[in-house]
Amino acid sequence: MKYLLLLLIPVMAFSIGCGQPYMVGTPLDKAKVDQIIPGTTSEDKVVEMLGQPAKKETVGAGQMKYVYNYFSVEPRFWTKNVERKTALEVFTKDGVVQRYEFKREGVDSVSP
Repeated sequence: MKYLLLLLIPVMAFSIGCGQPYMVGTPLDKAKVDQIIPGTTSEDKVVEMLGQPAKKETVGAGQMKYVYNYFSVEPRFWTKNVERKTALEVFTKDGVVQRYEFKREGVDSVSP
């Protein structure tokens, strides 16, 4: 019985610590974001490349803000959970991108 208990404890700890990944939104592809050219790219092109935004806001006369968010958590048994956050805000005026802000937080692969 003692041996069964010793085997059962690590199995339970492993199964509790290794949950399913949690994701909200659609991952944002940096290559697609780099294709956005302020003063040239249209709102329609942004939606075609990235899909519908999570939120659209009117920020002034003829000005819109498109907000794209992505958040994921990958549970880890042996360390802290891996969290990734990506946010993109695209500001347009009269249907043309004026500027955008792209932010990333969390762990990403490092390339040379």
